[in-house]
Amino acid sequence: METADPQFPVGAACRIDSRSPWRQIAEIPVALDPEGVAVDVARRRAFVACSRSDLVSVIDLESHEVIAEIATGSEPIDMILDEPSGRVITADAHSDQVSVIDAATLTLEAQVPVGLYPSGMTHNAAERRLYVGNSLGSTMSVLDLDTLETIATVEAEPGAGAIGVDPSRRLVVCVNFVAASANFFHADTHEQLARIDLGTGTCAIGIVPERGEAFIANSIAGTVSRVDLDSFEVVEEIRTGQAPVGLTVGPNHDRVYVTNRGAGTLSVLGVEDGVEWAQIPVGEGPGGVTVDPYDNRILVANAGSQTLSIVEDLLAAKPPAPVVEPVSPLIGQRLPEFALTDYWTGERRSSREWAEKKYILNFFASW
Repeated sequence: METADPQFPVGAACRIDSRSPWRQIAEIPVALDPEGVAVDVARRRAFVACSRSDLVSVIDLESHEVIAEIATGSEPIDMILDEPSGRVITADAHSDQVSVIDAATLTLEAQVPVGLYPSGMTHNAAERRLYVGNSLGSTMSVLDLDTLETIATVEAEPGAGAIGVDPSRRLVVCVNFVAASANFFHADTHEQLARIDLGTGTCAIGIVPERGEAFIANSIAGTVSRVDLDSFEVVEEIRTGQAPVGLTVGPNHDRVYVTNRGAGTLSVLGVEDGVEWAQIPVGEGPGGVTVDPYDNRILVANAGSQTLSIVEDLLAAKPPAPVVEPVSPLIGQRLPEFALTDYWTGERRSSREWAEKKYILNFFASW
């Protein structure tokens, strides 16, 4: 017989812990390797780009059930919802295109070619512009949101992906995963105004225009860079959980939400103080993240557990105690012996060969 926990009652609609600064609302199964997330506020729906299933899962935000699956191109990664046109647009990395979906009818309207391996995107709804970062093409495509025609193809750098826009400064910022850099372009002329080096694995960006700052996640470095958009300088490096890959700015612009793929958590970073206020547990391998403006709940796509987490941030302001991340018990221990097959020769190679020597282990994960 199941025994009820007084803190987490059986049959409760959501998980609540009075001692915790967060609340878990739902964990919803979706298709394979979910990445990008967008919210249709008016229709109370969430759209999740499922990269390994080549489709978008559509979720009813009242019942928390998947109500449709819409086929896209190959490997949809990032996505946006353009409210004026009522369209959901996905960046289909392996098809070198974007797919355009009617948010009302849940039907595919069009598929538009862009650059090689589009993996990141954003839009400026007021100015009717769509920006797509093409990772293998090292370019940024600029499209008209109404006609879906390409206006410009702008040279960026290897791994071009996530993009941020600051309309007040007429800035478009493209971050480059492979080059570990950011390019700053004029929104009207597409002229490059500046370039900066960042931490390794730059892959997400959020902008706070009134502060003139961008927050950029460096997944391999395990940091978020605070960048001054007037001087084009990194002014602070903020530590987060392991492998930060997704980032969005909170609705009040006082905090930034960062998904930590290696830790399975969502970091809450204070915008003013640059301090990690909390780490909220979500699913495995979290990536894409957005906030539902209807109720300020946070939606996180978990590539590892193939779910969409919906959580609430209950912090009114910075908590009195800082976040202390637990130290792994493996730190300081001897490396266990292991053997692997050499990719080139087919021979078995043992770790004993490198005993008492300095060496580098390179683990690669395709996200």
